[in-house]
Amino acid sequence: MFDGARRLGEVPVEPSIICDELFMRLGDEDVLVLDCRDAMDWERFEIHIPGALRMTASEIARDLAMLPDDELIVLCGTTQDCVDIRRICRVLRLRGRNAVCLAGGLHAWVTGGYPTERHARAPSHAHR
Repeated sequence: MFDGARRLGEVPVEPSIICDELFMRLGDEDVLVLDCRDAMDWERFEIHIPGALRMTASEIARDLAMLPDDELIVLCGTTQDCVDIRRICRVLRLRGRNAVCLAGGLHAWVTGGYPTERHARAPSHAHR
């Protein structure tokens, strides 16, 4: 189950979804997982959540109109406290999207033993 946005003191906490809930919903047509890691983290950790699309925060902001407004958008980042994806989650929610942060990020997913996929490698072209 995911938690709605709430305030702890004066600090807003974006809504989140726990790994168990996301695992149960993987493959649902109304769930879109976006891996928001930067290029360095994407290369360093060569795995992602099955079916996740890679979009950096700047790509999400730029291409917001292309994102669905009738699906749950789950943002997956690197940090366990979601600090790297909270801002883009707020932007998506302000623009009418149902966006949540994956609680614990990729770290929680991997350490929880949930399935992962290796990144597809671009074909290398031999020089002749």
